[in-house]
Amino acid sequence: MLALLFGLFAAVQSGRAADKAGQALDRLDRLAAPTAPPAAAVPPPANTPAGEEPSTDPATAEPDPNGTGTTPELNAQTQYKQRYANQALRVAADCNAGIHIDLDEPRVKVDQALGEFSYYDPCGAPAGYLNLGSAIEGSLVSSSAVTPIECAEQIRTSPVSSENQPVRRGQVYCIKTSLDAARASAGTWKMVVLEVTATAQDGTVTFKASAWDIPG
Repeated sequence: MLALLFGLFAAVQSGRAADKAGQALDRLDRLAAPTAPPAAAVPPPANTPAGEEPSTDPATAEPDPNGTGTTPELNAQTQYKQRYANQALRVAADCNAGIHIDLDEPRVKVDQALGEFSYYDPCGAPAGYLNLGSAIEGSLVSSSAVTPIECAEQIRTSPVSSENQPVRRGQVYCIKTSLDAARASAGTWKMVVLEVTATAQDGTVTFKASAWDIPG
C-alpha cells in the first residue's frame, strides 16, 4: 500500500514538473520570436486634411485663367483693330419716342436687344436724350481724336450714367459694347468713339461713329 502511494505521489510530481517545463519553453519561444516593426504612418497629400481624399470635383477645381468667362484687362498694351471709321448715323425720332442704334454694323432703328444705345426725343424739350443699353459702358471725352486706349481709361475712371444723357452738338462719347453679348452672338467686342455732329429743331440728330475690335 505504501509503495502504491509513493508511486502515485511521484507520478503527480512528475506531471507538474512537465507542465512547468512546457510553460517555460513557451515563454522562451515568445521571447525569441522577431517582433514586426510598426507600420510607418503615411502622411496625407499636401493641402488635404488628414483622413480625407483629395477632391476631384470639377466645381472645386481652380478656374481656368484663360476661360471664356473671364474679362480681359484693357491697358496700354491692348491691341485694338479698326473696324470702321467716320460712319454717319442720322437719327430722327418721333416726339416722345425712342430709336435704338446698333454700333456693331452700325445701323439705325434696330430692336432694343440689338442696340448699344437709344436716342429719345421728348416733346417740347430743347434736347433729346441718349440712353446706354444693358451692360454698355461709356464716358464723355473732350475730343474725337481720342484713342481706344484713352477711351478704356476714361470709361474706367470717369463713366457716365447710362440713362438720360442730354445730347448736344460737339459732344464725344467713348462707348464700350457688351463682352457677353459679343460672345453670345459670336461677334466682336468693340470700343466706339461716337460724336454728335448736328442737331435739328425737329429733334433729328446726326452722329459720327468709329469703332475698333477689342481682343477678347
